[in-house]
Amino acid sequence: MNDQRDIKKREGGVSMKKRLFFAAIFSLVFMMMGDPISLLAQPFDPAKISGSLKAAGGTVGGIGYVQITAFSKIVEEVYPKVKISIVPGAWVGNIFRTETGELDFSSTTLVMSMLAEKKIGPFEGKVFKNVRSLVSVQDDNYYFAVVRKDFPANSVAEIVKKKMKARLCTLSRGNATEWIWRMAFAEMGVKWEDIDAWGGKMNFVAWADAVSLVKDGHADGILAVGAEGIGWLTELSTVRDVKWLKWDEDLYNTMVKKYGFLSGKKMRAGSFRGLEQDLLAPADSGVFVVRANLSDDLVYAMVKALAENEGKFQNFHKGLAGFKAEKMGKDTGLPLHKGAELLYREKGFLK
Repeated sequence: MNDQRDIKKREGGVSMKKRLFFAAIFSLVFMMMGDPISLLAQPFDPAKISGSLKAAGGTVGGIGYVQITAFSKIVEEVYPKVKISIVPGAWVGNIFRTETGELDFSSTTLVMSMLAEKKIGPFEGKVFKNVRSLVSVQDDNYYFAVVRKDFPANSVAEIVKKKMKARLCTLSRGNATEWIWRMAFAEMGVKWEDIDAWGGKMNFVAWADAVSLVKDGHADGILAVGAEGIGWLTELSTVRDVKWLKWDEDLYNTMVKKYGFLSGKKMRAGSFRGLEQDLLAPADSGVFVVRANLSDDLVYAMVKALAENEGKFQNFHKGLAGFKAEKMGKDTGLPLHKGAELLYREKGFLK
């Protein structure tokens, strides 16, 4: 009888040890999978969110600058102790500047982010250890050529076929817009120097200067990127009679397949004066990137502010009308920052 009680006592002891062991394992697994908030440096407290941040958009007047301004204003409104200074930037250079820590966050595009992740194009062989994705903006940015109404060509390829004396503008050398257009002409076997050799001229200037050159008759057109409602193009198409050049099917398909542009996107007829038909053009979408070593708490707070102010962001500019908070963590190219990913999983935006 005593032996049986001893056996049960020992079995009870083993059972208790097992229960404690498995309880510890389950607790560890729960902590690793975790409640997103518990994985932050401290419990989330909006009143404690503070910081002085430096951000870059695109060229002043461009859609990238508009986007980063809208985002920054929302963050500052939600967290008064966060101050953000915005400086001009460029979609290629912003990624490099974020990597070095010069910028805390910045705007770029899905195509640029994907090229950076693959280490190709303007990011050939470069490994980005300190750049992460923050937000997918989900706008449509179109690459288009807008020229004076009497310009003797109706397509981009026609400039090359006729070796035209075209006086064209685009952004500064090394800028994403310049790089993309340089690649488009390279696909047709042409360098910028060839345009000069034909008696034309390439002007590498800001949007405002490009508009002035076309308005004053010193340039024929602009090799551009932009969204519906962008200010500089609204101004140009209001004061000058202009037209948009078509993309030849082969060149369009090459740009989509080789460089990752969004296909099937069209600038809608009537979105600008003179745009009489829908224009099929290679399209891109905005992405915000952030330095990887910016604190999880602050990044979490920033994307939380945007996620909970979807309407304000949409209303900031016509080009942001299609933004959806539930998609802000998808299609970003570079991997997401941990703080952003935590918020998106908590909200159910990611699974």
